[in-house]
Amino acid sequence: MKHILTKNLKQTEATDLIKQCQTLHYNQNDIILHATDNREGLFLVVSGMAEVYIPSGKSREEVLEIIKPNELIGLSNIHHFISSHFPQIHQPDPKTPLYPDQSTKPQAQPNPSLIQVRAIDDTEALFIPYTVLKERWSEPALRDYLLDQVSSRLHDVYHSLAEQINMSTTMGPTADPTILRVQDIMQPSRATIQAKTTDTIQSVSEKLSKTSTTTAAIILRNEIIQGIVTMHDFVNRVITSGKSIQEPIETIMTENPIIIPRTAYYYEALTTMLLNGIKHLPVTTENNQLSGLVTMTDLLQAKQPTDILQNTETLKNITKEDLSKVKQELYSTLTTMLQQQVPILHTLEVMNTLYDQLIQRCIELSIKEMPTDPPAKFCFYLMGSGARKEQFLLTDQDHFLVYEGEGDTHDYPDGHSDRIATRYFGDLSQKIVTNLELAGYKRCKGDMMASNPIWRGTLREWESRLHEWTLNATNDRLLLAQNFFSHRHIAGSDTLHGQFQQTILDSLDRAKIFLYRLSQLERENPIPTLEQPIRSMFRRNKKQLDLKKEVLFPYHHSLQILALMHGITYGTPIEKIDQLHEKKILSENFQKDLKASISTILNYYVRNRYNQHQNGEELNSTLTLTTLTTREKEELMLSIRLIKELQNHMLSYY
Repeated sequence: MKHILTKNLKQTEATDLIKQCQTLHYNQNDIILHATDNREGLFLVVSGMAEVYIPSGKSREEVLEIIKPNELIGLSNIHHFISSHFPQIHQPDPKTPLYPDQSTKPQAQPNPSLIQVRAIDDTEALFIPYTVLKERWSEPALRDYLLDQVSSRLHDVYHSLAEQINMSTTMGPTADPTILRVQDIMQPSRATIQAKTTDTIQSVSEKLSKTSTTTAAIILRNEIIQGIVTMHDFVNRVITSGKSIQEPIETIMTENPIIIPRTAYYYEALTTMLLNGIKHLPVTTENNQLSGLVTMTDLLQAKQPTDILQNTETLKNITKEDLSKVKQELYSTLTTMLQQQVPILHTLEVMNTLYDQLIQRCIELSIKEMPTDPPAKFCFYLMGSGARKEQFLLTDQDHFLVYEGEGDTHDYPDGHSDRIATRYFGDLSQKIVTNLELAGYKRCKGDMMASNPIWRGTLREWESRLHEWTLNATNDRLLLAQNFFSHRHIAGSDTLHGQFQQTILDSLDRAKIFLYRLSQLERENPIPTLEQPIRSMFRRNKKQLDLKKEVLFPYHHSLQILALMHGITYGTPIEKIDQLHEKKILSENFQKDLKASISTILNYYVRNRYNQHQNGEELNSTLTLTTLTTREKEELMLSIRLIKELQNHMLSYY
């Protein structure tokens, strides 16, 4: 832009012109242009990046566009500049009389904009006043440049709008383009049964019996929510236990109940109830005062979100004969959540909670098929996408098993035999694999399952196995380790799980070479650099991107290595990011940006593979970039850049 501003000017003239502009520096998240600001010029982004967004005052704000270096901020007001500074353009013939709306009076500043612009990096921008543009308006190159910028942005806006309209009309009959908030569907505080902690059980039950609109009462002390009591509590905590109805209600209430703000979205209330196994949520104001109550019934009546609740109840008691039927029911839940545009991390949290319950039920059924109860404590672990809580369609089985041996504990009497445990858990593992296969999980082609002896064993055997992996870090063992270190405890003894995690932590004290070897594998597979101009990169050069191979695998491995280096051996990727932030390895801003970036990548990955599944196509992780809108491409580029920063941060240690 500088060279266009100063084109055909002498050096002294160019210097004087640039002096009229102003170089400004912004820190990350600084506002460059407020919605209420008068627009008296344009900003040229020299370095860093900015985003155009709609300020909402809520936690969620819609980002419209990413502005990169050498692009302009403020083009939406270019009409005001032209009409204010060049009114003669609207009246080429001075003899022609003007209509009232063609007045040559300077145009008033338009109403305040609905959008703002903020820096998403440390950003440097050159402010170019309209007075400078007016001075150089006779230069054709400058006018052509601005026309190109405006027309390009206009094309992108229309294309993006068309994509959104097309999406809303093709999502199907169950899709709902609106996003309800809790305050839209809750029972307001005036209709909510409230009580004090000192009220008697009898008085509260009488209040509830007088209404058929609610099944719970909110218990307050000094206007602060202290607990909740449901009709279920009266049955289980009063009638069955013979408690006196004259005792205070606080003796049976659920203390410090899970609450939700009234501005939360419908899907947040739904997933909160599902993930915590509850059916009532007190709703709060911005000042944490009671605003109302929302129940599962309220949610079901508002949107009918398929059979999510029914699925959770069914999975707990499903029989072996019905295992083959549950897959399609779970997929219907996935379909609805994707159609209703539930954010991908919430969708994955819900789906993996349901899949966890399915796997746990398969383990329960397998134990019932055994002639005796387990002879020792055991833990069953998932690996792969299930362990990372990123599974949405059922994949191949990927799991291992740990159990106690004679040398692991003194809790068992003499005569407890490793041989008995070895045979028992070998048979149990085979039954688990069979039942999971009935439920829709294919057998792992690489045989990474607990039915394989190398993927089960006692604590001591696993300690020896880890020692072998870390001491002799061949490529084959490194690949096994990469899969292993994404594990998640799904069933069994919490005590044994804690001992196992300590065993892993102890093994890493002498594993510096092992971590170095893992890092070198990642150095050989860098995340692609997508810093070229967006149009040339996506329209002429790179046409496709393998999200799994080129982005997700390097992300998972880099995060895994960085976590292991700092003594973090357990957790999903999101949990590891939070743990690294707690250890001050990742800054707060980077932590938030990284989670937002991986959410973006997973959204494309999930929806791409889901569409392939719906169309009966072979599943792959290739994203065709030419199908994306310009805004989507910019969002993708920014997300990949942040994930690459994580990889570079990990590699900087070696």
